[in-house]
Amino acid sequence: MSDVVICLLLVDAVVVVALLELAALVAWHVATGRGLAVADLVANLSAGLCLLAALRSVLSGSAWPLCALWLAGAGVAHALDLWRRTRAASKRPRPDGIPIARSSPLVP
Repeated sequence: MSDVVICLLLVDAVVVVALLELAALVAWHVATGRGLAVADLVANLSAGLCLLAALRSVLSGSAWPLCALWLAGAGVAHALDLWRRTRAASKRPRPDGIPIARSSPLVP
């Protein structure tokens, strides 16, 4: 087998493992109510899957716009994941009891 085919199979294997991990974590969350929420899992994993899809499109010889589309999707998924995490972190109380500043540190 050529190196490209082997790389394509490896990318496919990583995608399958990631999807199995997602299924297991969702099932665990549904069964126990613990762990990350499904939306958080999907937002986090989507960025990685989009990067894998971009890699796969390059390895398979697709046109560059398809790779750019997957990379843009990874960026959007990453931004969504960061936004969700930031929102969740701002709602949690600090362990030392100091109130969280709600305004910008640059504003007096």
